Amino acid sequence: MPNLRLIAAAVTLASLAACSTTYTVDDGRQVDEKLLAQIRTYADGERALRPAIVRSADLHDQDCSHQWELPFDAYTTYPLKDDDAKVAWVRGAGIDEHLRVIATSAAADLAVGDILAEIDGYESKNAVKMQKELISDRDHGKPFDVKLESGRTVKITPVEVCRGHIVLGEPGKHADDQEYHWLAVHQPLQIAAAHLSPDEAQWVVLWTQGLSEEAGVRMRVWKTGVGLVTFAGEVALTVATAGAAAAAAAGATAAGAAAGASVGATLGAAATSMALVVLPREAASIAGYAVSNTASLHGINWVASTGFHKADKWAFAHMDKLGMNPAAGEALEKHLASAGSTRNAFLLDDEREKQMSTLLASLPAQTQPVQAKDENAPAPTLPAGSTAPVELSTAPGPVQAETVAAPIDDSSIHQAETIQ
Repeated sequence: MPNLRLIAAAVTLASLAACSTTYTVDDGRQVDEKLLAQIRTYADGERALRPAIVRSADLHDQDCSHQWELPFDAYTTYPLKDDDAKVAWVRGAGIDEHLRVIATSAAADLAVGDILAEIDGYESKNAVKMQKELISDRDHGKPFDVKLESGRTVKITPVEVCRGHIVLGEPGKHADDQEYHWLAVHQPLQIAAAHLSPDEAQWVVLWTQGLSEEAGVRMRVWKTGVGLVTFAGEVALTVATAGAAAAAAAGATAAGAAAGASVGATLGAAATSMALVVLPREAASIAGYAVSNTASLHGINWVASTGFHKADKWAFAHMDKLGMNPAAGEALEKHLASAGSTRNAFLLDDEREKQMSTLLASLPAQTQPVQAKDENAPAPTLPAGSTAPVELSTAPGPVQAETVAAPIDDSSIHQAETIQ
């Protein structure tokens, strides 16, 4: 799965399909319940993340690399060939072969479900071509008009934010893949399963931008240096396919429910609250999952993981600049663990946790997080027979990317985000 697929997903484009003039309706048929649940999670996640993406423009950060984002997102099932899957999309998210608004923000006078009939004067029955036109207009950064099927015309103004598109894992077999690139990050769908609060969604957005800003150079160095030689240009995600990493990941997944029950017992609703509340760390489980997740990453994804701690620090500082909860990273970690979402970059290993604790301690006294204690909470344990998480030393990728070659100037990086 080459990284080109990630960049294509970053602009939510798909392979072109034959022209279609019929539109799917929910006829009540039985559909794959797992797929249906993923579709609902995807729509929920998109609607949480889009306002956070737009809000990040308020940073007006002149020191970061920039990109353009839309104040809404649109989706279509036009390329799908599976009729059952199309019905599931209609039932789960109200999405059919039209190019429809799936998420919006206060910066766009649009509603979820609106059909985009014309984009800056361009119209086509092929919704994927419409989507491509939408992305092209986005990247020009200039205001443009969108005409809805209802006949109403809406002016859209792209917003300038720090570089790092967020690609939420699309429902299907690759929903929980992780892929990291300096232009975009494919975040696993599981992070949206916990129903992100505004602060948690903002943390995800800023963390993704921070990874691009703080680890982008080492990722580019790896790809243009060692990566091209060792992996012949392949920058795919390789998920725990052999040895200790696979066993560890399986053990961590099996332990997720037990850890979730333990963390959830003390967490309650606090994890999604905007209040500065930090609960006791379940180090025996959460840190282990974080280590196992890192050990499962290969190639450019492993290189990116060496900058996760820098993304934490960047997100923390920029949350504060936005006047939002700087403890959101800790809250998100425990929220995800309580939901059994243990294969993602937001669970902290011991070193990242120490850094986070230091950052939290640096807050003014009146905003210091309150340590909630539960004296009766049982210590988390792995299920009998499960494999303990592997140590970080087993993680592949011994090459230290920043020593391979001199940093590459951004002007030499090909910025194309279109299907080849």
